[in-house]
Parts: sequence; C-alpha cells; structure tokens
Amino acid sequence: MFKNKKNNELFTFRRYSKKQGNKNVRHPKLIVDEYGNVFGFMGLTENSKNGHHRNIPLSVNPKKNDIRKSFIRKKIDYDNKNKFSQILDNYKLSKKDKLYIIEYVNRHKKR
Repeated sequence: MFKNKKNNELFTFRRYSKKQGNKNVRHPKLIVDEYGNVFGFMGLTENSKNGHHRNIPLSVNPKKNDIRKSFIRKKIDYDNKNKFSQILDNYKLSKKDKLYIIEYVNRHKKR
C-alpha cells in the first residue's frame, strides 16, 4: 500500500503549526499518509492515555538522547501540507515501532 508513496515523506516527524483550542500545538506529528496536498498524521505524546483511549507505546523514544517513555496517539488526522514545517532530523522511529505503526495504519484504513 505504501510502495507508490514517497518514502522520504512518510514516517517522519514534523512540527504542526495550528492552534487546537486555546493551546498552540507543540508536540511533533508523525506523518503516516499522503494524498495530494494533504498529510495524514498521528501525534507524539508522553501520556499513556488520551481520555478513555490508550495510546500506542513506543519501545524507544524517537527523540535522540531522550530516555522518557513516549506514545503515539491512535487517531489519524488529516490536514494541509502547508500547516507542517520541514522534517525534524533529531526524531527517528525504531524499526520495530515503524513496522507496528505501518500494520496499525493499514488495519485502520480498511475500516
């Protein structure tokens, strides 16, 4: 499913410049999908739960030299590419986490 997509764009972290409620969004977003001028993304967080929903735990924190526990939100949102900054070089997913998230996104898209 992801073979036709640009590999350098997908599964990278970018800053998201949009105001959600009264807060500015500060956590980087993981780009998991791309259609034309729109990115599909999942948020990176330190919380194990989002309301009543559990987040996906990551085996290794994607931020370089950070040992804190990190999670990816299960919800996939879509927004214009112009809301995102350039790729963040100091954030990388481990191979194990990347494979798990690819499987999760493929299952989610089938719904």
